[in-house]
Amino acid sequence: MDKKEILLQTALKLFVSQGFNDTPTSKIAKEAGIATGTLFYFFSTKDELIVALYLRIKGMAAEHINAALAEVKSTREMIKTYYEESLKWALRNPDEFLFLAQFSNSPYLKKIGNNEISAQIAPVLQIFRSAIEEKQIIDIDVNLLYTLISNQVFGVNQYLLSNTVTKKVQYNIIEDTFNMFWKMIVR
Repeated sequence: MDKKEILLQTALKLFVSQGFNDTPTSKIAKEAGIATGTLFYFFSTKDELIVALYLRIKGMAAEHINAALAEVKSTREMIKTYYEESLKWALRNPDEFLFLAQFSNSPYLKKIGNNEISAQIAPVLQIFRSAIEEKQIIDIDVNLLYTLISNQVFGVNQYLLSNTVTKKVQYNIIEDTFNMFWKMIVR
């Protein structure tokens, strides 16, 4: 693993366990076994490091979800796949998911340009638009639909992480909660 990768992995671990404010760059460098100057070689500020880590993790999650979506044809199945794969990715990557949640509820979100955020959520918004055009779901603002599904994914993931259940029970919970979401938005 190269130094930049070690820094990113160490920063992820510390940001999740201690928060952004309580994690100085000196601690990240020390835990990574790298000089502070080397950290600043890769990232000129802590803010830049946090944003870079966010974009990297968001990209990894999107890559996973988009690969699963490529196999699906119907709009309902696309929404279901997005929901299920978001949760599966979150369960396999708990630190990354917790980092994304922390980032999304922090002032750092404002450091991401509107164009970047729009590009990240555009595929999901398009799925919702298609479902509305096909009259499969209610005609409501797609940004609101995105907020609803995102918050449901977050909530269900939190529930699954705080309760020890088998994989089969996890799958059933994911299935049941998607069905509840679908009933909420279906025409």
